[in-house]
Amino acid sequence: MDTFYKVYHKKLVIKLEKGYTDLSTLVISSSKKINSQDYLESSRQRPQDFMRDRKMPFEKLICFMLNMVKGSTQTCLDHFFELIGRNDVHMTQQAFSEARQKIKWEAFQDLFLYTRELIYEGYNETWHGYRITAIDGTKLQLPDDSKLRDYYGTIGKGNIAVTGQASALYDIYNNILIDVQLEPISTDERELAQRHISALYKMPSFGKECILFDRGYPSFELIETQVDYGIKYVMRVRRGFNNDIDKLRIGAGHSVILHKKGHNDIPVRVIKFLLPSGEMETLITNIFDMNMGINDFKQLYFKRWPIETKYDEIKNKLEVENFSGRTVNAVKQDFYISMYLSNIISVACREAQEKVSRDRENKDNIYEYHVNVNQAIGTFKDRFIKVMLLKSARAREKKIKRILYLLTGNAVPTRPNRSLPRNPSPRKAKFRHNRKSNC
Repeated sequence: MDTFYKVYHKKLVIKLEKGYTDLSTLVISSSKKINSQDYLESSRQRPQDFMRDRKMPFEKLICFMLNMVKGSTQTCLDHFFELIGRNDVHMTQQAFSEARQKIKWEAFQDLFLYTRELIYEGYNETWHGYRITAIDGTKLQLPDDSKLRDYYGTIGKGNIAVTGQASALYDIYNNILIDVQLEPISTDERELAQRHISALYKMPSFGKECILFDRGYPSFELIETQVDYGIKYVMRVRRGFNNDIDKLRIGAGHSVILHKKGHNDIPVRVIKFLLPSGEMETLITNIFDMNMGINDFKQLYFKRWPIETKYDEIKNKLEVENFSGRTVNAVKQDFYISMYLSNIISVACREAQEKVSRDRENKDNIYEYHVNVNQAIGTFKDRFIKVMLLKSARAREKKIKRILYLLTGNAVPTRPNRSLPRNPSPRKAKFRHNRKSNC
């Protein structure tokens, strides 16, 4: 084993054996993976790539890209070399663009999936024993480039906005992205949901699962897949989805049989209730426990809301649409980098939140306090990558403690029942690819 890991390896093994996943564990594991020969070989486009000494060797190139490159690429490059103490090195934006194309986008998907499994070694918050997840999609605006236009497609008046269809399977209780996809805008969200379900079924941690869906998803095939895999679901359905369901009145004890030629019949439970607006809400599920009534399902379904706030975090705080490249490969690299960082920051915030809660346990605060995610993202900028590149285990632990200290120090009060009016005319393009910030 490399000297780099000897001091810390025993501590890491103990944490994993106890099922405890923290920021330190993820940093060490990510760094070890990035520096491994296997990762290099599986990540490069050709066997001859990254064979010679370069200004930016493979592992440093990966770390540079993980450092949220959102401003001018040249400015970010110059800053990165200063950050790692290499003021004697200069790399041009063009050289970086050529180097990144030697890396498959799957390299960052692999890093995302690898750390996800580590996280689930210690995360097991459930609802009645079920891992509660939600599936939802969102549109991502992409740079206006002919290759991206041809691959992803366009929407809007005159079909001028290059747009991708993103989708996520999100663990609501543990605040973890389990599976994510970015495909052409023509891709059906139900097809992406099928991929998420298949990915969930293949996970080592697959067990008692319950997935929440909004009303755009219900279909016989999607329900059938979950029944085959032994997955529970709760789906909101539109009027017109099934005539027998439409005829039912308010209640939680209804059962309906779904039919489709060439398939086995599927029984579903129907829950109907009125929203405060007076609108009828209809849910279907394969949870037939009659001890669960209308209020139980209302509370369960409305737990789906955090996936909306997760998309807000990804789009507006991590700035996923602020892409650093104009190729299909670069866009997918940036996409999976954002997903990886989202999970890492989630783990750090959770660890810091535990300390915030302990410190304020006996204080007479009017409000509860929580770690501010937006400030956490700012705290991670530069610091996280510097920690990844450190060779000393002691120095690394010190830097990680500093990150967590800053996160706990920036806790803010949670004020209930606060809301801001929705902007009816948001700017269509938040990030201009040819007008990057120099900071």
